[in-house]
Amino acid sequence: MPTFAPPPPDATGLEVAGYTLRSTIGYGGFSTVKEAVSSSGSTAAVKIVRHAAFDNLPTHERNKQRTRLSHEERIWATMSHENILPLFQVHHASEATYLFTLYCPAGSLFDILKRDGRPALEQTDAGCMFRQVIKGLQYMHDTMGLVHGDVKLENVLVDESGVCRLSDFGLTRPIGGTPCSSDEERERKDEVLERPRGPPKAIGDRSRGRRSGTTALPVHLSLMRRGQSRHRNSAPIPASEMPPSHPDHSFLPGSLPYAAPELLLPRTDVMNGRGTGYLPNPAQDMWALGVLLYTLLTGTYPFKDSFEPRLQMKILRGMYDVPSDIGPQAESVLKGCLEADVRKRWSISMVDDAAWGIGYG
Repeated sequence: MPTFAPPPPDATGLEVAGYTLRSTIGYGGFSTVKEAVSSSGSTAAVKIVRHAAFDNLPTHERNKQRTRLSHEERIWATMSHENILPLFQVHHASEATYLFTLYCPAGSLFDILKRDGRPALEQTDAGCMFRQVIKGLQYMHDTMGLVHGDVKLENVLVDESGVCRLSDFGLTRPIGGTPCSSDEERERKDEVLERPRGPPKAIGDRSRGRRSGTTALPVHLSLMRRGQSRHRNSAPIPASEMPPSHPDHSFLPGSLPYAAPELLLPRTDVMNGRGTGYLPNPAQDMWALGVLLYTLLTGTYPFKDSFEPRLQMKILRGMYDVPSDIGPQAESVLKGCLEADVRKRWSISMVDDAAWGIGYG
């Protein structure tokens, strides 16, 4: 008699933990992201990590990926805040791990900037979204005692109500955690120096002019009016999970443009006190938060160069052009976050105190 192989763990129509898997909306190196519909009809997103994807890796790499998955699951499950992407449920099966989370139809802030067509968001929208990111990060730093470790546009998702939610906790660590081993340090630096694997892709019209004859709407409402075709290009899971395509050299997806200068210092300089190195430090998130704000307001990174070593030098020097039309509050926040001296860099509470005026000149 013929034998029938079981369906793959990410097969459309498969029922898992009370959900039915629907269309694929994203891919990662070891995962697939799909829509999932519950028995009550509600829609979620599910990240499906196939265990077989690790089988062909060297033993060290295979163990590292399994540990990372377990770590992310454990950290993610401890958090509950309006501006943190929630983890609804985890289902462990023999062939895959399923992580069910909120479905975010607007995608990430990176997706929004690409699709919106302008070089930047309207300043009122940027300020509103930035303040929500602050609240999520403040919860992580002050309440949970955690460093996110990978703050960037791709890792801020926007739900159907326009609420911004921090996501992707694979690099999240406790503040002041134990020093990294040599292997862990090398891995962290590899993450910081992450580069897109494809050629450049433009965001859209780079003109600084505002569109005339239109009424400013909250970003998520503008997106909803444009329809739901966004699912072809973005997903309710961080864009870092998606296969990179063709970003503009001034707008590369990945972690290097957000890396704090101390993360780029050689280990000897770190040991001599010139930086905090790879110890989990909230200051690393604060630098990345400044880069995120700059990009929301201008549509470009403060530090950019197509030649990676030169980009690293620009970050280490901390030299960037301050936008002239963003208002004094935004300028103060940028200077506080993009302070090369870790001791002088603003904390999340300092940013929260000053961010109320961003977007209002």
